[in-house]
Amino acid sequence: MGHSLKKEILRKLLHLTEVPLLVAYSFFRYYWSERAAIIALTACLLVLLEIEYIRLEVKPKIPKMFNLFRAREKNNVTGMVFFIAATIIAFGAFDYEIALLALLMTVFGDLVSALVGIKFGKHRLFRKKTWEGFLSGLFMNLIVGYLMFPAIPTLFVSMAVVASVVELMTNKLDDNITVPLFAGFTGQMFVYFLSIPLTGFPGPLSGIFTLLSP
Repeated sequence: MGHSLKKEILRKLLHLTEVPLLVAYSFFRYYWSERAAIIALTACLLVLLEIEYIRLEVKPKIPKMFNLFRAREKNNVTGMVFFIAATIIAFGAFDYEIALLALLMTVFGDLVSALVGIKFGKHRLFRKKTWEGFLSGLFMNLIVGYLMFPAIPTLFVSMAVVASVVELMTNKLDDNITVPLFAGFTGQMFVYFLSIPLTGFPGPLSGIFTLLSP
């Protein structure tokens, strides 16, 4: 248990590099254009695919201390590839705020769910997932949602629930692509059918680029 927890912590620390990726996209989008930001993301995806090609096809020897791959990733692409692909799709298909929230829930909800589940999970819920991991991930998703849209609980609660349930149910597919797309689609449908003006409900994270503007 201790070894698996340590390995999972290292994996999740690596996955936190997805947050700077989202920040970089936001800067590109704000200072240049959405198209430029999408192109930059696509370039990142192509670079990562080249790295994965070398790892899977050339098969260089990877030092044990850097071998953080799960069993299914040793002969397949890693979750980062799916996350960047999902990021491109989400920002291209959904409103910026909806896509960003769905992707942040993917990062932080999965992180908390996995670590709490491994360390404290005792009550099995579904396959290897536990109640402790599921509820902690849901709680984190609600926190992230509140920070984004504190005045629209219907929106962020629905996205948090969908993100957590999809993460729970995903097994053979990769939750780095299922969670953000299902959560983002749910949020986008709420925005459309309830005619929610996203810009009318600024949260604590809004205005950051205004403060950074020259």
